[in-house]
Amino acid sequence: MRADTARFRTDDPDALVRASLACPICLRSDDLEWHAALDGYDPSVECRCPRCEESWRVYLEPQQALRLALLGAV
Repeated sequence: MRADTARFRTDDPDALVRASLACPICLRSDDLEWHAALDGYDPSVECRCPRCEESWRVYLEPQQALRLALLGAV
């Protein structure tokens, strides 16, 4: 499984937050399957692209985890 770190600021628009979780193969950000693990020491989002069947994990800073929780995207 691939791993990455989130690349968005907490004040970025929703579209940029979602785009930061895009598939590393086809760059799609819609229709992704996301499973959040926002509690604990290393908050992250496990993502899966149904088109490519690729899976990856995106690690977040605590402020980014809060931003995703408020967005309701995960």
